[in-house]
Amino acid sequence: SSGINAEWPLRPGEKDGKTSEGVFEVALPLKEKDLVEAEKEVVAFVEGQVVKLQCNKLDVITELWWTCNGKRLKAGEGNVRINNKKTYSVLTFRPAKLSDKGTCTCHAKGQGSEDSVDIQVGGVENEVTITSQVDDLTCKQGDKKACVLAWDIDSTIGKIGPQAVKICLYKNQKPTSCKFSKVKDGTYSRAYGKQRKPKNSGPYVAIVTVKGKEYISEPINFTVTKKEKKKREPKEPKEPKEKKEKKEKGSKKNKDN
Repeated sequence: SSGINAEWPLRPGEKDGKTSEGVFEVALPLKEKDLVEAEKEVVAFVEGQVVKLQCNKLDVITELWWTCNGKRLKAGEGNVRINNKKTYSVLTFRPAKLSDKGTCTCHAKGQGSEDSVDIQVGGVENEVTITSQVDDLTCKQGDKKACVLAWDIDSTIGKIGPQAVKICLYKNQKPTSCKFSKVKDGTYSRAYGKQRKPKNSGPYVAIVTVKGKEYISEPINFTVTKKEKKKREPKEPKEPKEKKEKKEKGSKKNKDN
């Protein structure tokens, strides 16, 4: 609101031709501003790839958040990453899933105003589909039976050899400790033998590289439990040598008697 000097006619009964002066408050409607705009209004992606949506800031922003299909997203939850910079915000799906397709919205609040912009996210048919055989796998340290992490891989772009598939520990959204897979009948695997240790535990993914594109599977949560130490039964305390000799002498006397 703002103070405005104004003049208005006197009420009936007052002398004609005279006016009164005063200051009164008037609430002016807030002017709507464009606070944000989409870098791209439509984004298509392939499942398993990294997909980024960018929202550019056009004015001073006091609060910014993302929703997808009506659900508010949290950074670090599942495959969602949100990176807010001074002039823009980036929503990243790493890796993207077909369930992520739909409408994502960048919401912003400014000084006395709000704005939002929609980005259409469309999943496209997969060239490569990676399916884990289990979601969780737990094995004991030291067991002779191997623990096998395995994925089934289907491709519409030809045969995929074992050298195209790496199986990696996936920590902080980065692959590490990668090894090329072994393949048999369309199943790509990595085995841990009896030398496995608890430090090998963690989420593992299959990463397929075809024609320069990377496809990343959903993780298998692999856990190696500690080897249980066998409890030794306490040994009977040994008798002192002198007592033992006395006992033996005593038993001999009893025999002689």
